[in-house]
Amino acid sequence: MSTGIISPDGKFMWTGDDWIPSPPDYSDPILSPDDKFMWTGKKWIPAPPDKSQIKWNRHSWVNLEIMNMDMVPSQLKNARLFGKYNKNYSKINLNNILASFAAVSITFFITSIMISSQLIQPLLYDASLVRTGRYALTYDAWDTIAEEDGFSIVAIGSSMMQYAVNGSCVENQLNIEDTFVYNLAIPGSMPYMEMIQTEAAVNANPDIILLELGPNSLWDIYEYDSQSLTDYYKLRLGIISLMIDDEDKGDWQNILRDSEKSFMDLDLLKYYNSEGDYANEAFEETLRRLILDKSLAPRETSAAFVPNPSNENWHDYLRTQNWLYSKLERMSVEERSNWENETVVNAVLYGVNRPLFNGTLNHDALEYMVDRFSKSGIKVILTSPPLHPLLLDQLDPGQYDGQNATLDRLSSIDNVEVLNFIWKDIWKDEDFYDHNHLDRHGRNTFCQLLASELIDIIGE
Repeated sequence: MSTGIISPDGKFMWTGDDWIPSPPDYSDPILSPDDKFMWTGKKWIPAPPDKSQIKWNRHSWVNLEIMNMDMVPSQLKNARLFGKYNKNYSKINLNNILASFAAVSITFFITSIMISSQLIQPLLYDASLVRTGRYALTYDAWDTIAEEDGFSIVAIGSSMMQYAVNGSCVENQLNIEDTFVYNLAIPGSMPYMEMIQTEAAVNANPDIILLELGPNSLWDIYEYDSQSLTDYYKLRLGIISLMIDDEDKGDWQNILRDSEKSFMDLDLLKYYNSEGDYANEAFEETLRRLILDKSLAPRETSAAFVPNPSNENWHDYLRTQNWLYSKLERMSVEERSNWENETVVNAVLYGVNRPLFNGTLNHDALEYMVDRFSKSGIKVILTSPPLHPLLLDQLDPGQYDGQNATLDRLSSIDNVEVLNFIWKDIWKDEDFYDHNHLDRHGRNTFCQLLASELIDIIGE
């Protein structure tokens, strides 16, 4: 049915002979401000028209006689343009579609950024959504370091480095004005994961990087592939995707396996995957706080808690974090016996205590980082945190030769030195949290040793 004439109230249509109820799919007419004229799509006519103004033919409900526009009030001549405007834009072309798509995409992009930065990221820091907020700190930390005018020393690596370096303590021992020592080490990490921050580190341009290279840095990822390791990659890379900028991407992408790349939002089609992983939990946590005044976040004194970068404690935290209390000190006699005779004995059998000479993705990652830092003018100190004496007593002869060989090879690169604290004959049982992490006593000893070495290196 073609467009007919509809009465001003939209309830009736002119058939050519009489007024009938208008069909439900007809829209309201365009009326003049005084409701005395209506627009047909071609001209203005009195509303409603009478039989003398309408002619009928077989092609349409109505065929209006041409009206003399001089007879139409001046305000309706302007209104006539409105009718043409609607008519012209009723046709949708490719440009309209592309413009609409662009508008929707931009809106979605901005909304996604707001959800990530304002909702998800703060809850990652305070450990509401993950086991520890340290998973999220890397890129904001490098931004902070980049803005610092002083002499900067930055430790990166696994929890072994995390539990060894007390930045504030080292600063006090160095006693050099405007010198800051940062600890960005991440629990459970490895060179294969830490290489992803290489370009962010280069852009921040610290003076010295303490890069962990212990026996735990040189195991074969392919050999120890497992579901738990895959889950760890997914966790770390999903969070990295929320924080990383385009300028932080680099040749480390050539080392990363396709299986791990699938967990990262490296292209536009997958850009919002990471937001989707955390959005629901973040909304639930936010509502929990607003409605129930409860939260899944640990206390601010917890080792899992990380202050937000906007918090006044952020800079202090990057230098001195919260640590767990000693596991060994709290053990009963029976627990201690089981630890010595089972945990420590079995630990030397693990891949992390059987470092390989070369050929692994961890080796590739270390070589990439050292080469990139060196060529960027950043001093690299390959650092091996200490291990419990009981574990060292369980080692086979030459078991750590792969680590020693890797240290020797990488130290031949310009601007690279080695600090291997494993074999120093000073470590005691009370220095350790467990078999491979330092406790508060050991951290203090490590602080003094590291500061002494750094004074010599800085003075060169």
